[in-house]
Amino acid sequence: MYVLMDMEWYCGSGGRIFPTQLAALRTDESWNRRDCFFSRIRPDRTDTPDWTHIAFSGGKPEDFLCAPTLSAALRNLRMWLQKDDVLCWWAEEAPKVFKRLHTPVLQVPPAVPHRVLLDHVSPILISKGIVQENPYKIATSLGLTVPTPAHCSEHDVLTIQAVLQALDFPQENLRNQAKRRTSRYGSRQDPVHADMPYQLDTNTGLLHRKDCDDIPDGAVLSGFVSFKPCFNGKARPCPCLAEEYRSAKRNRNQSIIDRSQYNFVYAKTSSVFHRRDCSRILSADSIMGSVFYDACAKTGRRPCKLCKPSALDLVKVPEKIYAPVKSAHGPFQKNLPNPEQRAIQRLKQSQEERRNAPLDSMTGQERADLLTLTQPGYAFWAAAGYQTFHRRDCRKLKGLSNLKGFSRFQDASRAGYTPCKLCKPTKKQDMIYSIPITSQKRQDESVQDLVALCEENQFTYSREAGYFTIRTPLGRWRIHLKCNPIAVDHINLTTTPDNPLLYHRQPRLFLSLADTFAYIKRHDRKLLEAKRQPLEAT
Repeated sequence: MYVLMDMEWYCGSGGRIFPTQLAALRTDESWNRRDCFFSRIRPDRTDTPDWTHIAFSGGKPEDFLCAPTLSAALRNLRMWLQKDDVLCWWAEEAPKVFKRLHTPVLQVPPAVPHRVLLDHVSPILISKGIVQENPYKIATSLGLTVPTPAHCSEHDVLTIQAVLQALDFPQENLRNQAKRRTSRYGSRQDPVHADMPYQLDTNTGLLHRKDCDDIPDGAVLSGFVSFKPCFNGKARPCPCLAEEYRSAKRNRNQSIIDRSQYNFVYAKTSSVFHRRDCSRILSADSIMGSVFYDACAKTGRRPCKLCKPSALDLVKVPEKIYAPVKSAHGPFQKNLPNPEQRAIQRLKQSQEERRNAPLDSMTGQERADLLTLTQPGYAFWAAAGYQTFHRRDCRKLKGLSNLKGFSRFQDASRAGYTPCKLCKPTKKQDMIYSIPITSQKRQDESVQDLVALCEENQFTYSREAGYFTIRTPLGRWRIHLKCNPIAVDHINLTTTPDNPLLYHRQPRLFLSLADTFAYIKRHDRKLLEAKRQPLEAT
């Protein structure tokens, strides 16, 4: 059986495709209706849709919000389809989008073949002198009455059915491979681009919807799936697209600013620079910027009179971002940055050295040196009576006693030591993070264990977006629940009581939630002792 198909969608920020409707009409040999499938699709939670978009035609916002999800709609369609069905789409882009969504969502490709009707129907349209390619315009040319509103998938398949019946199109033609039709837009347009939702008139620079009535006959067009390639200042939106185009550009620019570390931003062609939260910059064709006020002022640009950036504005200096390293074999060594990877390797090395050490036959000093050498937080070592510090694999380190360890290159240098000329330690070996050697993995741990510990110690807690936040008398702690090993952020309320949100990463990583909580209690206890010492001295 031949099944007439239609799907509606819109493109969100970043070019992501969000389907809204899906319809299928099973027909007999004369294109008469045998069965029908229709489903609206609930919008993705990560996107705020524009309910005036044509993809939401035929329904109210509450109809779409109460509809099945994309995965449920695709599963229902897959169950509705029969083994001998052939899916017939009007144009080329819809089946491509359908396959792009079907395979990753259901983890299987579509199980039935596809046909593009317009490739087969074009010779008949040309013979009748019909130049339109939109089924609604073809129906109007043929004097047919079609359901409204247009761009509702259920109405679209009924319109396609009416056109095929009016043209008396034989289904036998679908068994043969059709010749690729020549585009009515001229020889310079790729036929694949002719079915894309947005069309740019290369002569006027106007960007239209595919079915826009303002597209002149014979125009040379270039098709686009989304607005993104048109945000270069060379395209102007058609009046029918003006609001949608403006909203998409502002969302694109806001996304760029959110992902950047700029405190001050400006457009390449503008003589003004802005604060990152200024609304005027959202209409720019391109976004540039800098962390510092002086860097923007040196470009010759003046401050914006609306947001009034100032050299006295609080500047957030970006943290160093480490490139991910090649993932190794192991339970928690997947897609970790270099510092975390190094911490895991150092922990395993330290544990193995302590297990293999003959502690019973060692003197007290030898045992102390072993504990210093196997401290996971150290990356460099120096010995009493020597002026150089070494890496762990340096042969000059063997046999030395009274060892002292350092986590960072600058710590050893500030202590008066110089780098060994044999092993040549550098800042790249700094131990930025470390895992305590006593930290252990615990089976069957859950967030409920943290909740119980917080209630036992009368700490305020909350959970949101992959974090577990704990409020103690001296600070705020944010535990990364999705990290393995577990990372912890901290706000010290004793030194920065007016800082409610600016966390800093702790130099410790943990293998269990219990060890993480124990570290938080120990850290607060030390802060409390340090706070009491001046009072006791007086």
